[in-house]
Amino acid sequence: MAGAAHPEAMAPPKKGSTRTAPPQMPSSWWGAPRIRTYLLFGATGVVYFLAGTVVLHLVWALGKGPEAWDVVISSLSHPLYLLFHALTLISVVFVGVRAFGTMMPKMQPRNGPLPVLPGGVVRGLIYTVWAVFTLLFSLILAGKIFP
Repeated sequence: MAGAAHPEAMAPPKKGSTRTAPPQMPSSWWGAPRIRTYLLFGATGVVYFLAGTVVLHLVWALGKGPEAWDVVISSLSHPLYLLFHALTLISVVFVGVRAFGTMMPKMQPRNGPLPVLPGGVVRGLIYTVWAVFTLLFSLILAGKIFP
């Protein structure tokens, strides 16, 4: 992938007294860990698109009546659907960890009335709230709370 880039790609707006080397694409671009993370983060959009089509399929079946609804709900126990649901869960957790664990500590307001918390404290608070909400929703969906 390494090759010559356009010679004026990194040219300063005004010519300087020192010549610079012509810009080149790094040879390790596809192997860089951050690039893989960015590509995975972008690929989760495909998973969300497919999950949205499943939701639309469910809504469509709900409009057709109870028989169609029962057929669609029973089809969700197919192993491919279970694999897709596992992939969707992994995608949501990956995006959540990336968004809340990496970006949120950096996005804190710097000039507010509250002090800026260290990144580890922010991550800990966010993960704690996330775990509590996950437990709460799991108990609700399992029928343990609000049966």
